[in-house]
Amino acid sequence: MADPVRSAASAAPGDVSLRVACLLSLIALLSACGEEPAQPSPPRPVMVQSIESAGEARVLRYSGRVEAAEGTQLAFQADGRITRFLVNDGERVERGQVLAELDDTDYRLQLREAEVALRTLEADVARRRGLRDEGILAPAAVEQAEAQLASARANRDAAARQVGFTRLQAPYNGVVARRLAAVGVVVPAGEPVLRMQDSDIVEVVVDVPERDAARLPFGPELTARGRVLALPGLQPMALIYREHATTPDEQSRTYRLALRGTPPAGANVLPGMAVQVAIEDPAPSTLAQGQHRVPVGAVLSDAEGQSVVWTVGEDNAAQPVAVRVHSVDGAHALVDATLQPSTRVVVAGARLLQAGQVVEPRTRR
Repeated sequence: MADPVRSAASAAPGDVSLRVACLLSLIALLSACGEEPAQPSPPRPVMVQSIESAGEARVLRYSGRVEAAEGTQLAFQADGRITRFLVNDGERVERGQVLAELDDTDYRLQLREAEVALRTLEADVARRRGLRDEGILAPAAVEQAEAQLASARANRDAAARQVGFTRLQAPYNGVVARRLAAVGVVVPAGEPVLRMQDSDIVEVVVDVPERDAARLPFGPELTARGRVLALPGLQPMALIYREHATTPDEQSRTYRLALRGTPPAGANVLPGMAVQVAIEDPAPSTLAQGQHRVPVGAVLSDAEGQSVVWTVGEDNAAQPVAVRVHSVDGAHALVDATLQPSTRVVVAGARLLQAGQVVEPRTRR
């Protein structure tokens, strides 16, 4: 007969191993249950640019910025202490609206004195004319009094103007850009106290490369369209030529081009906003059917050595498209490919993409 003690002792190691295995399995199960599901990776940001295709109008695109078309520094026409501003920075105002006021106490006292002097002289002239008509007073005495009366009227009008000069009015419809002085400060006549900008006209400035500047028709016939990047829902603004620089920037070798337009109704287009400007290229396209001009940075090689470009569709999914490179001209490559006009291609960030991957397309500003 087997020894019960020995049997129990011999079975103990196996039971311990079984219990340890069960415990480890339970821990692993609980750990798996506690893990959060993997979050989908966010879209990969890439830089994109539209291609140029045969048969479509060539468009030159530039990154510009909004500048205030009309900027005016406003000043009082009289000396005095500022008593109050009636507008704040960024507030829209109408022509003739009072923007600020000076202490007019002294000027009103001068006006009152001038009015008293005028009334006194008016009475004196009336009395002298009566005496002249009666033959008591010589005409020369009346003429002298009339000259003094005319001078008094001029003094009264000047004093009234001085009172009016203590109120600063908007010269046109616009926006108060900035207050340049504080309430309580004594300012001399002509010292700017407010800066105002015309809200009905905006100016867009772009830097045109030398190559494009050589063929653009700088002048009244030059037109463009501008899309405010911060307001993607708005229609592009129609822009017209205003002026251009005749000498290039020393560092970038670009020419400053200023365009002018009217912002869409209700749009708060502010100075400093980025604008994508499109100008139709006056030079005819030299592309043959099926050819495209793409940024040279968009042409890559796949694992088999085939030249490809990564396109971005309306759903922002990236797809590789095989191309055959004809030639490279500066920053662009001439290729044969099955591509739709104005297709967006990735010019930066394509090396780690996978077919069908959703990206976040960005354009250079």
